[in-house]
Amino acid sequence: MECLFVYGTLLKHFDHEVIRPLAPYLQHSGSGLVKGRLYDLGSYPGLIEDPNGYEVYGEIYRVTEPQRVFAELDEYEGSEYIRRKMMVRSSDNERIRCWVYLYQDALKPKHKEIINGDYLAFVRNKVNNG
Repeated sequence: MECLFVYGTLLKHFDHEVIRPLAPYLQHSGSGLVKGRLYDLGSYPGLIEDPNGYEVYGEIYRVTEPQRVFAELDEYEGSEYIRRKMMVRSSDNERIRCWVYLYQDALKPKHKEIINGDYLAFVRNKVNNG
């Protein structure tokens, strides 16, 4: 079965409109961590693969209709992102190969790194601190 790792606005907390119609085909399997670098791109984050980076927090989903789900998500993510399989460490220390959307455009000086690797915590902190 195919798996998907999400780390940004597709996290279940955000209840994003693109995920809602796909929900019947996504089985939440818990949280996970992947090595990389996470950047604030404005209204969403971008993950850059980096085996020497820190751990980026996200959620793992088992995908029951991969063609349907990835066709929708590929279109949503657009040319800024590329979908690639990466090893994700689940919360119970299992290593799972998941599809991950990686940011592939050039970073700009205004794109700040999210050092703790947790986009949800970053957004909450931003809201609480103005």
